[in-house]
Amino acid sequence: MAFTDAIGRMDEACLRAFGRDVMFLAQAGGQATVRAIFEATREAEDSAPGVYAVMFVRAAEFATPPQRGDEAAVEGVTYKVFDIEADHAGGLVLRLRQT
Repeated sequence: MAFTDAIGRMDEACLRAFGRDVMFLAQAGGQATVRAIFEATREAEDSAPGVYAVMFVRAAEFATPPQRGDEAAVEGVTYKVFDIEADHAGGLVLRLRQT
């Protein structure tokens, strides 16, 4: 088994155990429910003060890759994607700001 396969399986196990369903709204249109590990935080932001959050997802959850400006709705609160970090095993960390 390749290392990236093992990491992918670990990511999937973490999402099953700690994830929740999140509504993802693409700028290009359409919406999808994705499994994500969501964490709201109060860390200071250099570029714009406000609520900052991160969301871990698997790239395979999306029909088209997430883009900056897409949105995620979590428990009635909408967040806009401002940064995306990908790993080689198919994991994505989406950095979000509350809209």
